[in-house]
Amino acid sequence: MTAKQRLEKYIDIELPAEELLFHVAMMLSLVECSAIVFFTLLLRLDIRVPLLMTVGIAITVAAIYMESRISRIRQISMGYLCAMHFIIVPMAAFYVPYAVYDFPVYFLTGITFTAILLKKRCAAVFIVINTVIDLGCISQMIRTVSVSEIIWSEHAPYRMVLLIRIIAALFLTGTVCGVLISYRNRLLRREVDRSTKMEQQAEQLSYAKNMFLVNVSHEIRTPLNAILGITELLLDLDVEDGVKANAFHMANSSKALLSITNELMDFSKMDDSDLSVADRPYYIGDICDELINVISVRFADRKIEFYVNIDPDIPAQLCGDVTIVRQVLLSIGLGIMKSIDSGEVYLNIRKEEATEQEIRLQVEVCAEGAFQYSYRDWLYREQTQNPDCDEEIMPLPNRLIELMSGELNMEEEPAKRTYSFDIRQEYRMKTPLVERPLAGNPCVLFYENTTQQGNMLAGALRAMAVDFYRAADDESFLRECVEQSYTHIMIAVERYGGIKSRLAGLLNPQSLILIGSNVLAYEDTLIRATFDRPVNCLSLDALLTGRQNSTIRHIGYRGGFICPDAHVMVVDDNIVNLEVATSLLNRYQAQVSVAVSGRECLKMLQQEPVDFIFLDYMMPEMDGIDTLKNIRALKEPRLDQVPIVALTANAVSGAREMFLEAGFDEYISKPIERDKFEKVLRSYLPEEKIIYTNDKAEKAQ
Repeated sequence: MTAKQRLEKYIDIELPAEELLFHVAMMLSLVECSAIVFFTLLLRLDIRVPLLMTVGIAITVAAIYMESRISRIRQISMGYLCAMHFIIVPMAAFYVPYAVYDFPVYFLTGITFTAILLKKRCAAVFIVINTVIDLGCISQMIRTVSVSEIIWSEHAPYRMVLLIRIIAALFLTGTVCGVLISYRNRLLRREVDRSTKMEQQAEQLSYAKNMFLVNVSHEIRTPLNAILGITELLLDLDVEDGVKANAFHMANSSKALLSITNELMDFSKMDDSDLSVADRPYYIGDICDELINVISVRFADRKIEFYVNIDPDIPAQLCGDVTIVRQVLLSIGLGIMKSIDSGEVYLNIRKEEATEQEIRLQVEVCAEGAFQYSYRDWLYREQTQNPDCDEEIMPLPNRLIELMSGELNMEEEPAKRTYSFDIRQEYRMKTPLVERPLAGNPCVLFYENTTQQGNMLAGALRAMAVDFYRAADDESFLRECVEQSYTHIMIAVERYGGIKSRLAGLLNPQSLILIGSNVLAYEDTLIRATFDRPVNCLSLDALLTGRQNSTIRHIGYRGGFICPDAHVMVVDDNIVNLEVATSLLNRYQAQVSVAVSGRECLKMLQQEPVDFIFLDYMMPEMDGIDTLKNIRALKEPRLDQVPIVALTANAVSGAREMFLEAGFDEYISKPIERDKFEKVLRSYLPEEKIIYTNDKAEKAQ
């Protein structure tokens, strides 16, 4: 390797910044010391100057050698600067006092070297010490020169030599400092370029992650849609109870898998490195329903009692970051589920007025029973430890709560745990979760299984200002049933079997509502619906006002209307999904056409009229949005007003807004929820093609 190649390798711009700056500083130091030796010999100045500079060259060479051996650049830099500025400089002031005129210029070189080689705090301390020493040296040199006039005569012609010395000092100092600063700037530009490149890569990775989420959501939800759809159909068929029981367990397991998928999606979308809080309206009831469904399905399998108390006066629409609120609630709920083995869990969601347009949303989870481990320890140990660092950082739930001006409190005892937090949330409308009085002024008779379950149901009805009678035993319940003055008669599934035969002679068909946890929807002439625990004001409101809710299953479900004259088209590339959608539409006696691609859909639309289109999004060749645009581009008056609903497994955040902006009339995610399916169908079909099969009250809904 030639000397040039060695030099290029030594000051390669791709070296680490600290190493490169050290190499450049050492090379410039050698150049500067050598140049001073050359000029002093050329001008025939005092021999002590080249001797001192030769010592400086030796110190620099020693620093280069040590760095190649031990690679401790910071310590070697400190030693080098101390030797040069605390030994060589004072010696120059003592032995060469006539250098007082160009000494301040070289002082700037020392400042530059110090600023480049050392960290900020260390460099500041070193510069202060160096400045004090150099000022002392300059003072000593001035006194020596003013006393010894002989020095002036020994270097005649003095003015010319002094001018050359000052010019040389300025040239050397400017060159050395300029080159060193130039390398520093090149390093900064290199870091900026790398940062820009990394930012671009991060954006590409973020885009790839979002696309991955879309694809994963679609691929998981598509088979789940088929499983849930088929099991829902089995539950409504006239088959053996054993078959229905198996189908019911399949449905619950599929819902649990779906909830896990949603949780994974939320966690993966949460960017821990750049946490910020959005301020958008959202419905707190939807989040509560989701949380209760996720927890209750898992607790039911483990025989853990789950009770929920929600304040009905909480504003239905709050303003904040729905993703963060959901994340915090699910994180704490999942933590409880994982840590408890058996016992009881209470979820309390209340509000406290803060200002006219702001509340403090208070969430408390109390658990009593046997626990596997401490949730607090698990939270800090498993979620906050960086494998490359021993330092403990604040867990993500704590940080999310602090972002919303709240605080997470944990109290853990051997058989009892309490976790609570409150967050500030604005609201723009005072409409509560449950508006009172309820429509139709319902009056409830109920007979629960345990005292605690009865207390929770009575408390919810009382908070909703609903009239009710609580039966304490079989006889009191049977006695009240005779009066037939109640709009809703509810009985625990555990109590129903013992008095079923006696009730048959007292009640009309479709009179009872069974209360239980994941109640099997078996055929029974007395049962009109099943109502899942945990009971809370949200599910009760839906039950008493006739609205659809995932906790309510109607026995002998018929949808409340039929549409035999309506022509509905379903477009999907998955045959099983087409069968599920077709089976659902058959319940309403609709005329159904199916297409397996966007092209086939366009061809069929030109040949037959339709009243409604369910259109899948992710299809080969032509996706749902392109198909929608081509349908509207046909310019046929009969198709301009046809409702087109996106029926897709793409359920990531923002999907609904994307489809509505693309021109769809509505959006339904897979797996298909039958209640939402019916609601959309009833809302967008022409009124003259709907025939209601229930009473007028249901028609008005």
